Amino acid sequence: MDRQKIGNLILVLVLGLFIGAVSGVIIDKLTGRELLSVYLLKKPVILELYLIKVEIQLTPASLVGLVVTAYFSLKKG
Repeated sequence: MDRQKIGNLILVLVLGLFIGAVSGVIIDKLTGRELLSVYLLKKPVILELYLIKVEIQLTPASLVGLVVTAYFSLKKG
């Protein structure tokens, strides 16, 4: 794999995390239960840059989105 394909794969996987998290919240709101939006970590993973602070928290829905996206992106090549 060259750098461009690796960069595109990372971008698609991050988008899969976001899509999974958002769909999990929507499904939880529709069903009235809180199964897919439960945080898996006690504290979020924090990445502090000079002006930007990024906090990442994993949920079961985001992991499902990551796995599904990885499957489809690696299956097509």
